[in-house]
Amino acid sequence: MKKRIGIFILSTVVMLAFITTSAAQSDIPDSMEFQGQGIEVTLEQAIEYMLKDNATIAKSHLDVEQAEMQYKKERNTLKELKSIPGANRTDTLAYRENRLFEMGMDFKKADAQRVHDATVEGLKADVEQAYFNLLQAQQLKEINGQNVAVAEDLQEKTKTKFELGLVSKQEVLRAELNYIKAQTEYKSAENMLKGAKMLFNIKIGYNVMDEVTLKDELKYKEFEMGSIAEAVEKALTNRREAQAVQFSYDLEKMSMELADKKYEDFMYAYREQKIKLGKALEDLETTRKSIEMEVRTNYLEVMQKQEEIKSGEKAVEVAQEALKLSQISYEAGMSILTDVQQAQLALLQAKLGLSQAILDYNLAILKFEDCIGIGRAQVSMGR
Repeated sequence: MKKRIGIFILSTVVMLAFITTSAAQSDIPDSMEFQGQGIEVTLEQAIEYMLKDNATIAKSHLDVEQAEMQYKKERNTLKELKSIPGANRTDTLAYRENRLFEMGMDFKKADAQRVHDATVEGLKADVEQAYFNLLQAQQLKEINGQNVAVAEDLQEKTKTKFELGLVSKQEVLRAELNYIKAQTEYKSAENMLKGAKMLFNIKIGYNVMDEVTLKDELKYKEFEMGSIAEAVEKALTNRREAQAVQFSYDLEKMSMELADKKYEDFMYAYREQKIKLGKALEDLETTRKSIEMEVRTNYLEVMQKQEEIKSGEKAVEVAQEALKLSQISYEAGMSILTDVQQAQLALLQAKLGLSQAILDYNLAILKFEDCIGIGRAQVSMGR
């Protein structure tokens, strides 16, 4: 029995020693404070960091290389097919069959590159959104810090008025509660900032708790929208889904020309191909209209957010003046504490609303630019 107890104790000691050693060797910070000197980054630099040694992009590169290898093999096959007598005459079946084969191989090669480009754009978009969200989180912390200062000043003035016998104890307690609420909201903003910073670090490939400082600011800068017609045309030219439906239509159109040569118009194969061509044309028109609508909708969204920012700026201006007047009135004994607190809350909400409007505006611009480009692939972040 004693021997068993001794073995148990020895095993426990060894296990504890192993756990202690492992904990000591771990590089996981035992703190919620960010580590290091802090690296300053612009949005462009953040994207560069993300692109460096990114596993998702590396895999996408391999997919492009694989498509190019397949393309070379198919080129050799096509060369053999074209060497068949009569295959180069445009009025022969062999020519049209070879053309179908060539169209398919060209599209697969080009599409592999488009998928890669869309993958890169998707990863960039993730970083851009995380960057702007972090900027706003920093701004919200600053706004709530300003609110704490207002609440603290109000609390001190209320205490002074109480000592002079101008207000009741109840009003002092209300001022204290207002100050505590402001501190709580500030702490919440701090935690939101930490969450946004951790997510940003993950997006660009840093350690979760690395310290990082953003060089840019979340502010309104008017965006030159340009011609909506040109934007739609760019989208129809660049978007991968537009290229895909255009290829499908061209393929079915060529197949229809082939069917004209092979079948009579009353035969099932001919009628089937005619239906396929009609469906391809319908898909083409529907997709182009859908893309145009998306571009126009995103265009309107940017314009709307611009107006919301102008409205938000005026709301902050009005709220600041209202708070100033209510503070003066309270100090002169012409208003009560609740009036000042309401004005304080109105200013806080106006500032928060303006901050959100600026964030929404910047994200709307990114979304608009994205919808007229190659588009995005739905990828998970990886390194």
